[in-house]
Amino acid sequence: MPAKLKYFFLMSILMLTCLLHGRAQVDMTPYHVIWQEQSINSSGSMPIGNGDIGANVWVTKEGVLNLLISKTDAHSEIGRLLKIGKLEIRFSPNILDGKDFQQELILEKGLLNITVKQADKTMKLSCWVDALSPTIHVEGESSFPVNIEVRNRIWRTHSRPLTGNERHSGYGVAFRNEPFMTEVDTVMAFDHAIGWCHENKSSIWEMTLENQNITEFRKYGSDPLLGQHFGAIVGGKGFMPTDAMTLSSAKPMRKFDLHVVVDKSHQISPGAWKKQMALKLSGSMGTSTSMSKSKHSAWWSSFWNKHYIIIRSDSAKERTFEITQAYMLQRYMNACAGRGGLPIKFNGSIFNVDLNEDMGSGKKGFDADYREWGGNYWFQNTRLIYWPMLHSGDTEMMKPFFDLYLNALTLAKFRTQKYFNHGGAYFPETMTPWGTYLIDNYGWDRKGKKDGVSDNLYIRYYWQNGLELSVMMFEYFEYTQDSTYFSSAMVPFIKEILVFYDQHYKRDSAGKLWISPAQSLETYQEGVINPTPEIAGLLFSIEQIMKHQSIFMDVNFINTCRKLKSELPPIPVQDNHGIKSITAGSNLGDRLNIENPELYAIFPYRVFGLGKPDLDLARNTFSVRPVKRSNCWHQDAIQAALLGHTAEAKGMVTQNFLDKHKGSRFPAFWGPGNDWVPDQDHGGVSSLALQYMLIQTEGNSSTLFPAWPAAWDVEFKLYTTEKGIIEGKYEKGKGVCISKKPKDMALKMAL
Repeated sequence: MPAKLKYFFLMSILMLTCLLHGRAQVDMTPYHVIWQEQSINSSGSMPIGNGDIGANVWVTKEGVLNLLISKTDAHSEIGRLLKIGKLEIRFSPNILDGKDFQQELILEKGLLNITVKQADKTMKLSCWVDALSPTIHVEGESSFPVNIEVRNRIWRTHSRPLTGNERHSGYGVAFRNEPFMTEVDTVMAFDHAIGWCHENKSSIWEMTLENQNITEFRKYGSDPLLGQHFGAIVGGKGFMPTDAMTLSSAKPMRKFDLHVVVDKSHQISPGAWKKQMALKLSGSMGTSTSMSKSKHSAWWSSFWNKHYIIIRSDSAKERTFEITQAYMLQRYMNACAGRGGLPIKFNGSIFNVDLNEDMGSGKKGFDADYREWGGNYWFQNTRLIYWPMLHSGDTEMMKPFFDLYLNALTLAKFRTQKYFNHGGAYFPETMTPWGTYLIDNYGWDRKGKKDGVSDNLYIRYYWQNGLELSVMMFEYFEYTQDSTYFSSAMVPFIKEILVFYDQHYKRDSAGKLWISPAQSLETYQEGVINPTPEIAGLLFSIEQIMKHQSIFMDVNFINTCRKLKSELPPIPVQDNHGIKSITAGSNLGDRLNIENPELYAIFPYRVFGLGKPDLDLARNTFSVRPVKRSNCWHQDAIQAALLGHTAEAKGMVTQNFLDKHKGSRFPAFWGPGNDWVPDQDHGGVSSLALQYMLIQTEGNSSTLFPAWPAAWDVEFKLYTTEKGIIEGKYEKGKGVCISKKPKDMALKMAL
């Protein structure tokens, strides 16, 4: 029997006779984040969150507990994503400044615990954001009575213009000549609590419509910013306000539970908001904290048992512990911010902090509302956070990302008809949460300029995001089988994207689609013809449409797609001394950015890869790629894994997961890279590359270990198509053991 066939035969026997059972409980204890001393400032914070509301938590050297509070959709008048605020909690007598100190993030329960001892005195604190309600809890138990003081430390105390370098946090409106402002928060007086809110008394929504010549859209849409209130109320049994900014214990306590309720409401008066918040706090305080905590911990336990990749090695040089922990912490970060009103922000998520030091951009000294690139959305960056959620089974967290674009589809169709006088829809690469261009990119002075042609050359014709999003929607459907959401929301979206490409571009003399004017990502700009990302994206999208055509129930649309596929030009290939490789398109011109557009035919559009035709062509293309980087949004690690380049993928993933921001204490605060800290692109790329090293799925067929290092033992639980689960392990010298797999899935081994 040939060696290779013998190996696969042995693998089959192992799979059939394996006695391994799926883990009843994942042991997360080794991967807790534990600190043995206090922090200097917010750069030394730990993140907690419930998917929508978050907090950076740290204890200063002076023994003050700090909470920097955030929410996924707290956008200001000018579209900046603001913090909700900050709380300082002080104890008297003070014990938190003691040397016998421990702060621990208990991942499996979603808890941050602090323990401090001083002589015969002890204090234990537990901070958590309820997974099932909008409440941050700060529980405490002390061996001696303490007075407790909670201070509201909001910094938006007066209206002021953003000037100089700080204007970059308002990217989107920052480049207009006149000043733009950060506005004041309102402190509210309560009988038994303290609270505050930010009220958007103005909005840039109409300004974006006017700038882009679509003011008529006002009759179809409503202002998402104007009248929005977001803020918090803080209270607890035995606490009373000393003044509007301070909450104090009425007498010394040994046990306490503070409730911080965070909320956002739209088109409501300040008085109504105040009344509403008082009721929510009362409801939270009237609910058993132990019961809420039990349900909260059960949610986190279920989350961790849903998926895991645990890597081990005999050699410490392999750094498998750090890689495993980093992968877990990135997934934890997603869970803390992935179930909110808007998608996870690539440039900091909801856990950016005060700019205590220069993070690489030459800027420092700004408050925690500052983030490079502002509060708007870049598709290229945001999608990288979400691709790994398929194999991890976290598909419910993908919906805020999909909904960002689905909710903007009406505007996109309106814009397309107005600008180009044809059907379909397109989306700019950089856009506001409601779907318009960023004015900074579109251009403030539009006199004499064509509609739909932005001033910013980096995004002028960068529209292929609709194709990638369509592919992601197909993948979501194949993994979840959520036919209702797919049919009602995603199918109409996918149709509009394909109609746009069919109607927007002409055909050449040979009847082939002529995509021009165009660009190839941000790297090749004016003058590009038939860019590879668009050609590969159309090819891959149409193949998915054909595969699922029965769901579309539109014969005319299917025929349009079939015809469009026949009109697609081939993916461009060059021959350099007998070595063929894919190019980024035709008529490329100068390189103006640091991307490899030709590799989009490998990822995100998996036209080429392991088990597919022309693998050597794809590998040649990867080998001669002009830009070789794996950090931030660079996708080399993902593409290396998809091509079966084990050593390269391993090296890049290892480097990425070890490359945390040196000024931040938390191990999964990456960046800034090209983005900000914590850089969620960086975590997303690293996570997806690790997954693709372990599994690659096409339809009802999965390949395990396509780029897996033989020196890495691994236990795993992964999701595949049709809600399938593959669970098992690999141990060097012992082989592969599969305890669970989908009944109808073809499973291959590539070790």
